[in-house]
Amino acid sequence: MSQLFKVDILGNEYTLRGDLDPGLWEKVSVLLNERIREVQSSMPSASKVHLVILTALNLTYDYLQAKEELDQVEKMVETKSHQWITKLESCKP
Repeated sequence: MSQLFKVDILGNEYTLRGDLDPGLWEKVSVLLNERIREVQSSMPSASKVHLVILTALNLTYDYLQAKEELDQVEKMVETKSHQWITKLESCKP
């Protein structure tokens, strides 16, 4: 059952509804605020809208990079698993 919880982004409070753990949403809002402030430190005169858009772009880029790295690790694990299976099967009497 979904529940309501509140998060604060750049001093604005948002009420969200969902099935996820509110503690996880708190972590999300803390990370988002940190990342927005990082962008803001290099662009102090940018509007909130620009800060949020640039932060969204940065987070999306980070996500895609992490996904690509995970895909590479999964492929490596699959390859190594097949190699070990082949090796073990060749040892059967």
